[in-house]
Amino acid sequence: MKIKTIAYIDGFNLYFGSLKGTPYRWLNVPKLVRQLCHEQNPNCELVAIKYYTADIKAKLSSHKDVSCKAQQDYLESLQVHSKAQNSKLEIIKGKYNIRAKQYYAFQKPIDFDKKLSVWVAEEKQTDVAIAVDLLCDVLDDACDQLVIFSNDSDLAPALSAVKLRWPSKTIGVVAPIRGEGRQPSIDLKKIADWTRHGIRESELASSQLPDEVQIRKRAISKPGHW
Repeated sequence: MKIKTIAYIDGFNLYFGSLKGTPYRWLNVPKLVRQLCHEQNPNCELVAIKYYTADIKAKLSSHKDVSCKAQQDYLESLQVHSKAQNSKLEIIKGKYNIRAKQYYAFQKPIDFDKKLSVWVAEEKQTDVAIAVDLLCDVLDDACDQLVIFSNDSDLAPALSAVKLRWPSKTIGVVAPIRGEGRQPSIDLKKIADWTRHGIRESELASSQLPDEVQIRKRAISKPGHW
């Protein structure tokens, strides 16, 4: 019996948890999702893959405008390649804001009279978008299983509501973390029916887009600085 599954991927959580500093950022998201979900349960049938991200800002990007172009090329390549493969991928964008704030200087004990002015980058709307979408999908009975690719405990209230009201629904969590000192969110783990600790390097390596993707009348190549 097939298990209708929808995957919800927090793009920035996945990036900072598993991809940053690696050669695997040209990621074929649907291929990775299929691989991990089918490994967990071969009867998994992916009916939708929802990828949440936001446009980065050149101001805080390592390669400035080049980084912004690389992200847009990646997202366009991912969308076109996924459509050609009938991967049922939907890219949902939030916002990425940068603003100046003041924080206490890092020292012990804290000097409450001393603050430093810093730039703070904040991704907005992603957590709420994931929570709203998964609740709507459950209400519509669009799936039997929800798989969350995130280690963000802010999603715990929405997942708790699903488990309380629809206990027959299966909740899976793939925590995109690496390093011995990092662990899956306790709040998410205690709600989930199953939790996966990290994504193996070999799985990332085998889930890459082609180095060149044809987009209408032009081809997009994997950026050299990636």
